[in-house]
Amino acid sequence: MNETILLARRAVREVWRIPAATLPALFIPVFFLVVNLGQVNKVFPPSTPFLQGQHYVAFQIPVSLVFAVSSATSGLAMVTDIDIGYLDKLLTAPIRRTAIVWGRLAADLTRGIAVSILVLAVGFAFGARVKSGVVGVILLILLSALWGVAYAGIAIAIALKTKNVQTTNASFIIFFPLLFLTPNFVPLELLAPPLRIIARCNPVTYVITGLRDLVLYHDIHWGSLGACLLTIVLTGVLLTALSLRALTTFAD
Repeated sequence: MNETILLARRAVREVWRIPAATLPALFIPVFFLVVNLGQVNKVFPPSTPFLQGQHYVAFQIPVSLVFAVSSATSGLAMVTDIDIGYLDKLLTAPIRRTAIVWGRLAADLTRGIAVSILVLAVGFAFGARVKSGVVGVILLILLSALWGVAYAGIAIAIALKTKNVQTTNASFIIFFPLLFLTPNFVPLELLAPPLRIIARCNPVTYVITGLRDLVLYHDIHWGSLGACLLTIVLTGVLLTALSLRALTTFAD
């Protein structure tokens, strides 16, 4: 546990020391949020039934949150450690190899919390409100950050397999179809039937829906919230296991 804490501290310090690694991941979702609002804000006024009396920005905030935390930052940091030989030193040290991955994921948790707060602040500036109150705000931040931790495993695995900055950075593109094959612009029931079927099979749909219900409704919808949490846990277990296996292969 001690080595995990030490590596986590190092990774978290990198987040604050190198903000240039985080800012692009924040700029892109905020940019899309502003552009989407400019295009469809008048198409979907607050009187639109699925907006529950809110501006369209409230409907888009969960999409921006998920977008912001689903980056390849930890993978890029892992490639840097490979290039400078730091990972080789860690692998020869008397520490558990799982601590290497867990340390990186701790940085993703910290980054995810900070980025989620900033995205929510932008949403509030555009007039959005979280109807479920303070509890809803806390859940939005924590669940978004945890999704970022869960999804980070894929970038770490790619970094360990390829040892290449360009390939690892390109892994961010994987998330684009996952994001846009969801009810990100309109509710699931308004999607065309083929896209609706795909969206139902897409795990990101359940993360966005769970977060969105916290924004749009006063009462917490435990069904959608539970599906959101379950999706995060299963994704985290699968992708973290993938990254740990990639680390074992790298070491061998």
